[in-house]
Amino acid sequence: MNGTQRRALWGALALALAFTGFAYVTTQARTLRAASPWQADPYDAVVSFTLFLVPALTAVTTVRALLCRGGGPQPGYRVDQLLRAARLGVALVAATVATDATAAALRAERELWDGRTAWLIAALLPLAAGAGRCLVLLRRAGRELPPEERRRPGGDWLDDLAQLAAPLADLGAATRFLRRHIVAAAAGLSLLAGALVVAGQAGGEGWPGRQLALAELTVFFSGFFAFCLLCDALLRIAVTPRRPGAGRAAAFAAALAVPVSGGLRDTLWPLAGLPGEVDSPARLMALMAVCALLAGTAALVVVRVREAR
Repeated sequence: MNGTQRRALWGALALALAFTGFAYVTTQARTLRAASPWQADPYDAVVSFTLFLVPALTAVTTVRALLCRGGGPQPGYRVDQLLRAARLGVALVAATVATDATAAALRAERELWDGRTAWLIAALLPLAAGAGRCLVLLRRAGRELPPEERRRPGGDWLDDLAQLAAPLADLGAATRFLRRHIVAAAAGLSLLAGALVVAGQAGGEGWPGRQLALAELTVFFSGFFAFCLLCDALLRIAVTPRRPGAGRAAAFAAALAVPVSGGLRDTLWPLAGLPGEVDSPARLMALMAVCALLAGTAALVVVRVREAR
């Protein structure tokens, strides 16, 4: 790993830490949230996920980067996958900043703005500049990695996890099991993470009721599951001889459609010609289920058609 690649990874780490602080304060400090243009959906739906995904991705990337200590030569696949993870983290930050900026530009929740709103909007500028700078550095760092190193078969994140844990325990059997059942593991991890988020919200804001809690759990589980599948595809969490099939593409599309349709519920409901509005958890669940079914079916058909060519 050369100096450019190290600077790119350090820059992405600094950006992730700054973003996490900004996202936490602006969503958890009620006095600031009350003056935020992006406090409501669909804008809030984005930061509700990136608040957790960015620090989680940064944490696992930092742990894996511990193998790069000492300045010695590193396998090309490891450097490539670390840079991929950094790019994904920066992309999440950039997407959140763009969403918040859009809310400000459209004057969302304008009646709630006060003197604090201008400072919240101004705080987006250094994050946007930092994200742009990191993307430039990461692109340059990626170009300095020889193409043959990126294409050469190598290890994955599970291999490095076993190597990191080697002084304490032999995880060879566990990593082999996870590699064979990576989708099931992603689903279990997503369900656990979603349950923790819902429980945390209930502890801070009070129990929302069984139906609403189930809707929230469905949204967070689906969003986290879609992100896990995306990470496996982009970052090569578990490299297997068999390429992911149409079923995984359909699962990803269906899972992603749940939080997207939930965030856009006030637009999708009348667009579908349905009377009234989404004023109950039952209606929200029904809308998300239909959108997930449509998205999953469309993805399945597209992949099948491409495979048939």
